[in-house]
Amino acid sequence: MVLSKDGKRIVVQAKRYSKNVGLKAVQEVRGAVSHYGASAAWVVTNRDYTEQAYKLAKSNNVRLIGREELIEMLLQMREKMVAAKKANNAKTSA
Repeated sequence: MVLSKDGKRIVVQAKRYSKNVGLKAVQEVRGAVSHYGASAAWVVTNRDYTEQAYKLAKSNNVRLIGREELIEMLLQMREKMVAAKKANNAKTSA
């Protein structure tokens, strides 16, 4: 997946695994950086990462987003959406 905002491009490798994510995902997303002209690379998963994946990601400036951080991101987004909906409802009923 490629995300773009404000002139920045981020390549994202999303993995839904039953086990921890390893080196391969980090290698793949790092290779996609130059292909897509991205400024950043992320791997997102519903699990965690192997120690080798953490080491490779650190040395290649790849952001790893594991289960706990992903849940937190989703909860924050949900809060923003609920607040926006409430604000929108207040405007339309006024």
